[in-house]
Amino acid sequence: MYAYISGAVRYLRDNIAVIENNGIGYELNVSAYTLQSISGKEDVKLYTYLRSDDEGMRLFGFCSAEEKEMFLKLISVSGIGPKVALQILSGMDLRTLAIAIVSGDAKTLSRIKGIGKKTAERVVLELRERVESDATDAAEELGSIAAADDMYKEAAAVLVSLGMSRTDAIKAIDKIAGSGRATSLEALITLALRSVDK
Repeated sequence: MYAYISGAVRYLRDNIAVIENNGIGYELNVSAYTLQSISGKEDVKLYTYLRSDDEGMRLFGFCSAEEKEMFLKLISVSGIGPKVALQILSGMDLRTLAIAIVSGDAKTLSRIKGIGKKTAERVVLELRERVESDATDAAEELGSIAAADDMYKEAAAVLVSLGMSRTDAIKAIDKIAGSGRATSLEALITLALRSVDK
């Protein structure tokens, strides 16, 4: 219903942000990451998700389209609701979270406050399969240099999990693979994201 809301920051506290637009104050549930990102700013644009359930109607806000994309993936996991999804997003940055999911690192996820071992394992199990399916398809389209290296395939999975289209992920990875500049998975992901932003 709402794609995003732009307006003046009126209130920030305890994972709640109130953004005023045309005289209406919208109360949004946000992650600690988004709260920190908009703190100190007068005007902001937050991507939104409207949830209607037994608890009523709630509006969620995200400082980036990638954060919203990850939130939607998280709440698709059985047993994960919006509150837990925000806890996960508050516990680590998006790239670290995506890498943990793709690499099957439930131990790192379980270190997030309020996220137990079983929940972490369920997130990895359900999201890794989905992301890896997209990444496998993408890997088949990668250039010969990238296709020969598992690191590039993992990077494709992470980029797709962050909401990047498969086509853009392939182009970015092929560009970086040919340059030989990436020496680690994190460096490759960072360089690939920067190349798309240019």
